[in-house]
Amino acid sequence: MQSPGTCAPLLVQRCLACFGGSVFGRPLAGGGDIHVATDGNFHHRHRRSAGDCPTFYDPVYFISKAQVDAVRRRIERACKRQPRKHKAPVPDEAIDQCQTSYKAADAKKKKVTMDSFDDTGLMALICRHDIPLFFANIDTPGEQQKYSIALIEHLFSLLPPQANVVTLYDVGCVLSCSLDQYDILDSSITSHVRFATTAMHAYGHEWACQLVYNPRLVVGLGLSDGKGTEQLWSRFIRLIGIECTSSVSQPLY
Repeated sequence: MQSPGTCAPLLVQRCLACFGGSVFGRPLAGGGDIHVATDGNFHHRHRRSAGDCPTFYDPVYFISKAQVDAVRRRIERACKRQPRKHKAPVPDEAIDQCQTSYKAADAKKKKVTMDSFDDTGLMALICRHDIPLFFANIDTPGEQQKYSIALIEHLFSLLPPQANVVTLYDVGCVLSCSLDQYDILDSSITSHVRFATTAMHAYGHEWACQLVYNPRLVVGLGLSDGKGTEQLWSRFIRLIGIECTSSVSQPLY
């Protein structure tokens, strides 16, 4: 059971260094309390022909498809309305160029054909110490914002309300702009989260974008670079073949 002002025991169990404290509220301008990174990988897919088996395990690392679909519906409703006016830290032209340059920012970009696969990849959320916190199954041809948003929302449900989180993502600039323009996440979350790009991809972004989102230029991030997701995928490489041909429920185990 989560005590007031502390993180949920599940998070403390995952990483005591990140979530074991009881004092939260460090300003985002100073680096926030918690640094996390998110990334998608389209090698961890599942063949449709492999089928499924009876459910025998309640996954503790994977968020449910229902959570992701709820975020998708919220995004669709929000995008039907006019974007709200906001003071953008980066010119729209620079964000548009970043969105064009990166596949992860293009929700319509097909990375995997859906003809042979029902799950096309994994989206991961890791802590500052490269420990996996949560995963989401990707079931679309491209990397859409609903996965990272669902993971962030789930994380905040387990944090004390005053905790501030910096999230590193390949296209953190584009995701930040979307959340500023549309009412997708509750203000109790958006007021406590800040985005940055991962260090490995930062220098491919427009200079105007780098001045705001490059982790090497963001005050308070220290050596947090978001590259731990790449190390995670490297450790998981031997699971790719197994996941592809196992039943749907088995990779969750």
